[in-house]
Amino acid sequence: MKTLIVGNGGRESSIAMKLAEDSCVYAVLKHENPTILGYVKKTGGRYLIGDTNNAELISNFAKEQNIDLAFVSADDPLEAGVVNELLDAGIRSVGPTREGAEIEWNKQFANELMNEILPEFTARFWSARDLDSLNDVFNQIKKENLEIVVKPQGLTGGKGVKVMGEHLKNLEEAKKYAAEVLANRIGKSESVIMVEKLQGIEFTMMALTDGKTAVPLPATYDYPYRFDGEKGPGTGGMGSLSDKVLHLPFMTQKNYEKSTHILERALKALREQGREFSGVLYAGLFLTKQGLKFIEFNARFGDPECMNTMSVLDSSLADALEKICDKRIKPSDVKFKNKASVVKYLVAPEYCLSPGKPHQFEMDAQAIKSEGFQVFFSSAVEANQANHFKTVGTSRNVAIAAVADSIPEAASKIDDCIERRVRGPLQYRKDIGSLNELQRLKDRAVALRKQVD
Repeated sequence: MKTLIVGNGGRESSIAMKLAEDSCVYAVLKHENPTILGYVKKTGGRYLIGDTNNAELISNFAKEQNIDLAFVSADDPLEAGVVNELLDAGIRSVGPTREGAEIEWNKQFANELMNEILPEFTARFWSARDLDSLNDVFNQIKKENLEIVVKPQGLTGGKGVKVMGEHLKNLEEAKKYAAEVLANRIGKSESVIMVEKLQGIEFTMMALTDGKTAVPLPATYDYPYRFDGEKGPGTGGMGSLSDKVLHLPFMTQKNYEKSTHILERALKALREQGREFSGVLYAGLFLTKQGLKFIEFNARFGDPECMNTMSVLDSSLADALEKICDKRIKPSDVKFKNKASVVKYLVAPEYCLSPGKPHQFEMDAQAIKSEGFQVFFSSAVEANQANHFKTVGTSRNVAIAAVADSIPEAASKIDDCIERRVRGPLQYRKDIGSLNELQRLKDRAVALRKQVD
């Protein structure tokens, strides 16, 4: 079977790894990602360097190569309607249409949908389209003495959300940033969203779906801030983890079941509106003293969370995608190793701090893989010397994933691997998945449950 990947991040690298187990991998990507190209060449596929948001370009490539199944797993191509174009061309495809993906690229739509179907899980939110309505919203927020999170309505690659206390000193700064979102149309936004800031623990819940059946995946915990201790600006995610069971160490089984219910109910609402949705539905959720609360939806795998899922997936991804196309996926089709997983991204020193410059770094990816790790390149290409690479763009550069019997063990293995095997200026977070960090999350969860009780 010929499978097509659209995109070139760490997420797509891990998808390529799994699809290469039992399919011939093809790809459309913006630059020559070493991981993806390695699996393309290994399986005898082909690739095209081009605009991953150009639906016609991708559709033509899929037709020329007689692709059997395409998997569109990145936010921008989904918003651009790549799945619509592929389906119109008769290419079997996994991923929501543009209309289905609106649950991600329009935060106002997502919040209003949740407020309608599951208000008990929805945090308070407000939206504004101009300065007059923005003033009215902030006058109300000021009267209630609330802390808020400011979000562009559209896509910003995980870098547009700003939180009072972490990024915004006070309500005045929050209002200034909200006005900036409107003035500059950050994320191509026509409105700006203000959400009441929640106190608790944020985590991710994802499910594979054919639009009707939701197959829940292991819950994951993402580290969105640039530096250890959750300091610095928000990023696309510096790393993530999952446990050897489906829920996380700080969660209860009931938390997991409620999270699954949120995904199932959202899918039902999309069906009722006639929106085509397949692939992966992602929910960003919060454990709070008020119980479980919804933060956001994504219409695809998270990055880096996808790498956790692919690292512990113990069944065929290609087979699951075929069953999604045929609308016959069921939970027994998707199996996982009884292992914990940790992913850590290596990034340029300037990442999310300043425009930066290209960097060169050295790593022996094959040696790292021979030690039981996975290497997932993202914004990096091969340099003109063996085991040398250079960064491209301003995103995350390369991720290393490990599986083990426990989260701290996997995290410690990655730290040791990076210190031994990577040379150059790239930086990473050492606290991700550490024993102390995991204990902090467990203690926080216990404190939240006591407040609920």
